[in-house]
Amino acid sequence: RSPHEGSYVTAEIVGGSGSPGQHLLRLSWLSTALLAAVVAAGLVSADGFVPFVVALSVAMFLLGSLLLLLGLLYGLKRSRVEIVTVVNLFFLQDSAPSTVRRVFAGSMAFQFVIAFTAAAMRPYTEMAFVILAPMLPLGSAALWSSQHGFFPRRGSDPS
Repeated sequence: RSPHEGSYVTAEIVGGSGSPGQHLLRLSWLSTALLAAVVAAGLVSADGFVPFVVALSVAMFLLGSLLLLLGLLYGLKRSRVEIVTVVNLFFLQDSAPSTVRRVFAGSMAFQFVIAFTAAAMRPYTEMAFVILAPMLPLGSAALWSSQHGFFPRRGSDPS
């Protein structure tokens, strides 16, 4: 099976509603936009919004961890008949179309920039919790890959 057959998505990955795993792609970017807005508000009004930054960051970390665990479990299940590697599963190398890789990598990169910038602007404060947030796009990518990614089939040789 080639990467462009079957359950693979088309170039309209972000805009189309019928693409497999579309909800994970949207979650990744919507969480990035929400994180940017809440962190900006937290930087402007440190006393008022920092609790929201902490709550959002922790929630994104926990949800991302859950998605990462689910991705790992689905990946383990698929590894019985397909060759699933860590790089393929978590970083989508050769297991997803370039459009999907760009969506997740872009979201993760923006979240890291937001997190490190905010933590650097308010060092030694609760703003450091924002460093936890980029777990969400990583977990989303892992779950997408484990459910919709392309992995080569294992051979029939038992060794």
